[in-house]
Amino acid sequence: MKKNIVILLLVAMIVSSCKKSFLSPSQVDLVYNEVYWKTSQDAERALIGTYSLYRGLMVNAQMYNRGDVTTGLINRGWNGGSDPNFYLPGDYSNINGTRKSWGAIESYADWSGFYKVIAQANLVITHIQSMDDKLFAKGQKEELLGEAYFLRALTYYNIATIWGNAPLMIESIESSSQVITANNELVNTPRSTDIQIMDNVLADVTKAVNGLAFGIPGSSKWGIRANKGSALALSGYANLWMAFLKQRDGQTNASYITNAVTALQDVVEHGNYSLASYASADLVRQMYKGRSSEAVFELNISTEQNESYRVDQGGIQYLTCKLLPIDGDVSKDRASSINFVPASKKALIYPEYPDDARADLFWTAWESNYDEPFSDVSPTATDRNMVTWMTKFANFSPDPSRQWNEYVAYFADCNIPVFRYTDVKLLFAEAFIKNNQPGNALSIINEIRTRAGLETYSGSDPMTEVLQQRTSELIGEGKLFFDYVRNNYFPVSSVMTPDRYAQKGYYWPVSSNILTTNKMLTQTPFWNGKTVW
Repeated sequence: MKKNIVILLLVAMIVSSCKKSFLSPSQVDLVYNEVYWKTSQDAERALIGTYSLYRGLMVNAQMYNRGDVTTGLINRGWNGGSDPNFYLPGDYSNINGTRKSWGAIESYADWSGFYKVIAQANLVITHIQSMDDKLFAKGQKEELLGEAYFLRALTYYNIATIWGNAPLMIESIESSSQVITANNELVNTPRSTDIQIMDNVLADVTKAVNGLAFGIPGSSKWGIRANKGSALALSGYANLWMAFLKQRDGQTNASYITNAVTALQDVVEHGNYSLASYASADLVRQMYKGRSSEAVFELNISTEQNESYRVDQGGIQYLTCKLLPIDGDVSKDRASSINFVPASKKALIYPEYPDDARADLFWTAWESNYDEPFSDVSPTATDRNMVTWMTKFANFSPDPSRQWNEYVAYFADCNIPVFRYTDVKLLFAEAFIKNNQPGNALSIINEIRTRAGLETYSGSDPMTEVLQQRTSELIGEGKLFFDYVRNNYFPVSSVMTPDRYAQKGYYWPVSSNILTTNKMLTQTPFWNGKTVW
């Protein structure tokens, strides 16, 4: 008789001052399959567990580091911030050296957390499918399955864009024989190709689209639970990534571009979204707080709902926000310990500053001419008020239970965007151009430019302008590096040389722990001999 394996249902969070922290999720609340999956509430709780796992994986600046710091547009502060190996070129000639670009960041080469989400999604899909339809309200079963397919598709999309080739596992683990052989050896799975992974993403996202309805603005699920608009946005991304892969491999890609246009048009015409106003900093702050008219899909972070984390202990705010000390003593802020934008990179982000309002809406001290990090010992960068730091996620609430000497003890109080409507519209413009419809793209470009206070576009290269607008709008939201890879466009050329790009060096290495435990895996080819492990 096969031994049943317990399943993960919920994610327990480290409790800090009565707030949940998603910075170090741990797996608890395990029950046996045979005593679960009896009611629709069981199915709902299991699905919420999948959301919690994904949020726990992503909330600690995962995609910010991978999608923004890697562009080279953002640098580390003097005493803290992101690992400079995210953006500095590697020195691979020194075998014993530690400056090896991504080959020096082993924690980011470990995909275990992603596969925990996959395993939970697989269980949810398998068991909800087998449950009697009579256990659910009308349409509820299809909706829950649609959300589960969306989360699995999103996670595999992340895996495909980060590592390329990776194991493809879509069966739920129900028995020990699925993971341990009769000889007590682990069952290993080789890496599938990036195209095979994306085929599965597209199949899952189609099921998600078919099972979900469009969201209702202001409803309890708006923005923080997947709906048809979220799934269609993912379909647009997945189809454009597949089009990139097919073109790279010398294969036809026209159908994927057409599919992206169709999916994104459906979002725009039927998703009930609208662009938020940039008329004031308060309106922008409210948009990033979450669940705005632009909330296609977000990770829910809310002190009011008791779902937050201390920003002085991790998260995107830990890397990006100066944090005004609660006692008012500015000398205790984190000005020297956060990422900043060097003056030499600013024209790559907002080339039309000061006309571009976004520079001052999304950042503090954009006018600063500091090209090196602020510190007390710097010969030039000595004014903490001139550190150019990002304000997108600067929504906080003080910790009422903080210790007397915890001067920046705040809880995060804003959602983390996965898909924002501005993002979707600019992706739509990219798809239009690739579908030989540049005129349709131009109207979107000008809509985005006008909101930012800029003149209408009069240039002759709309694709470059779309990528510029994505840079100006989406910096800090985990998208840019993947945009640049998809279009072979790198404003800071040192982060991706032509030779590295040709060798698919835009994919991450695999950690030693993963390679040791799965003997069928091999290292990402570009990174052979280029890691510290």
